[in-house]
Amino acid sequence: MGNGTKATQQRQPEEDRADLASTVEEEEREQLTAPSNLHYIQPSFISLISEKQWKPDVERQQDVPVYGRTTMATTILTQEAHTNGARMQLIMSILANLTVLSSGMGLGYSAITLHALTSEDNPMRMNSSQASWFASISSFACPLGGLVSGYLLDRIGRKKTLMLINVLSIVSWALIAVCSTTNFDLMYTQILIARVIIGVVIGLVSAPASIYSAEIATPKMRGRLTVLTSLSIAVGILLIYSMGYAVPDDFRLVAGLAAGICVLSLALLLFMPESPAWLMSKDREEEAERSLKKIRGYGAYSQRIPEVEKELMRMRDNVLAQRRAGQESFLRLLKQPQVYKPLGIIIGFFGFQQFSGIFVIVVYAAKVSSEASVSMDPFLCTVLIGITRVVATMLVAYILDTLGRKPPSIFSGVGMLVCMFGLALCSYFPPIESLNWIPTVLILTYIFTSTLGFLTMPFSMLAELFPQAVRGPASGVTVFFTYLMSFCTIKLYPTMVELLGSANVFLIYGAVSLLGVLYVIYIVPETKGKSLQEIEDYFRGMSHGSTPSQEVEEDEVSNLSSESV
Repeated sequence: MGNGTKATQQRQPEEDRADLASTVEEEEREQLTAPSNLHYIQPSFISLISEKQWKPDVERQQDVPVYGRTTMATTILTQEAHTNGARMQLIMSILANLTVLSSGMGLGYSAITLHALTSEDNPMRMNSSQASWFASISSFACPLGGLVSGYLLDRIGRKKTLMLINVLSIVSWALIAVCSTTNFDLMYTQILIARVIIGVVIGLVSAPASIYSAEIATPKMRGRLTVLTSLSIAVGILLIYSMGYAVPDDFRLVAGLAAGICVLSLALLLFMPESPAWLMSKDREEEAERSLKKIRGYGAYSQRIPEVEKELMRMRDNVLAQRRAGQESFLRLLKQPQVYKPLGIIIGFFGFQQFSGIFVIVVYAAKVSSEASVSMDPFLCTVLIGITRVVATMLVAYILDTLGRKPPSIFSGVGMLVCMFGLALCSYFPPIESLNWIPTVLILTYIFTSTLGFLTMPFSMLAELFPQAVRGPASGVTVFFTYLMSFCTIKLYPTMVELLGSANVFLIYGAVSLLGVLYVIYIVPETKGKSLQEIEDYFRGMSHGSTPSQEVEEDEVSNLSSESV
């Protein structure tokens, strides 16, 4: 009897503890933002050590959530895991966007080589028609890359698409580096083939890197991560301008250096995890969980983490909702407002970007500098243009999450039209010698203001506006039309200058910038602080009312963690 009573007393605390653990687990699943949740987790060390190397004093159990484990020898606060997660998001986005460097180098390559390739001293020089094809044919090939991009993104994933892009980039740059030095026809054919390949790369790379960044980012960080694509393009342009300034007479060596950069980018991609959203869409849930844990700073843990499970559940629900809607073709989905509305808006935004002359300045930097009466060395001016773009793009990363998308775009358009009208006046009335610095300042100011808005915002919003179901193909269609317009503006620029004069061309670009400002004010929506689901619902015509966004929820978690500490 005594023994039975004693056994019953021993079982009772065990049952109470089991009930308590079950209650705690349910509360953690239901409300991650409770003030009492001062949770502890195992350290992730930014995934620099493997799970096998980590040996805590207490043996881990597969079914025990990581939260609430207060008996471990080494623990860190959830807030520190969030900090690690933010760092991991930044690192992974940088790795993805290293691929975009080749795009920037391809865009700026003609600006530093046209002078040497058309020089009278060059026995294998190009005529004006051949030079214009050299400069523009990459833009002609870009739409093909944009269309293929959507298929590859959904078929083989974000990571493998980026790796394929690097392989194509290496082939393109290597072909120029080893092109013929004695046979002009062979050299010209090799260069054009290489420019077509790099054009496909430019069209391919615009969407994958920004989509990957948007899918791994929390709403709080999405703005600054998606702008990394534009920053990488700017850095790529600066790299090629700098190499052209250092080696102005050897375009083959410059191409060889560019190929080396692409090899490094390909190697670093091996350390990047695949997008959890894409893995979930392919029913690879375990891989999606491992990828998300790594990106969120939890490393390779096998324990259940409520915060990660909640995010995976949202992804799973999104995939199931799309499947319940049926396997509709992209053309059918185009009839839905959450697809055709953002598609029309973003293509229009890219249209004002292209026809305001932004890419013309990039491709014909040295030529435009001369036509605008810039007195300094044209190659030095191109380097200053590249530096200005990089600085402005870095500033955009801050602006996106503080001012949003519309105010910087409006300021950008106004600055562009002022600078273009100013350059037109300088062409009509060349400044006196003491004021010959004015055209240089106007061009650099144009680059700075255009980068703050019209150049970067469309690319940043490209990954935000489309629903997950059509994000790949819709982005591909957008890039297709964008670079089709880019080809038209770049190919026609020399003809426009010849027929109208550079001053009138600058006036046209300024007028387009003015129309672009009106378009941003009345048509382009503000996406700052909105989750991807809220943006999709906005185009559907749905209102969230007082429902907080995910960003607000994250801020509450952060604040409560800080208060608890």
